Amino acid sequence: MKRGLILLLLLMIALPCLGMGGLGGSPEGTVPETDVPFQADLKDRDGISTSLNQFSMNGKTFLDTLRGQGQLTIPFQQIDTVTFSEVRDEELKVDVKLKSGNVMTLAIVSDAEFYGSTGYGAFQIKAKDVYSIDFH
Repeated sequence: MKRGLILLLLLMIALPCLGMGGLGGSPEGTVPETDVPFQADLKDRDGISTSLNQFSMNGKTFLDTLRGQGQLTIPFQQIDTVTFSEVRDEELKVDVKLKSGNVMTLAIVSDAEFYGSTGYGAFQIKAKDVYSIDFH
């Protein structure tokens, strides 16, 4: 009986402690660190423009896109602008204008996330809520 009571007491103490760890990823309020600091102006679907430093997509410094059935990654240094259009299922159509002048219509996963620092705080937004991105 004494052994069962001690086990019950330990379980009651241990269970709340199990939920104290994070679920992984960056802590809230931080911007993922990148190898190269990119600057971009992002406009959301409400028309609000935000200038960002340390800009990234899912913590990476390239645009992760879908081209047909394949995957295409484009480094930010090659991109001039990205304009977002319609959401279809879990994909979002985007027009990517490269610094070379070429324009491609591609797709990205609509729940991809963009991060950046505003200078006064961390910024995070889902791809489906973005209207355009202009790279500097």
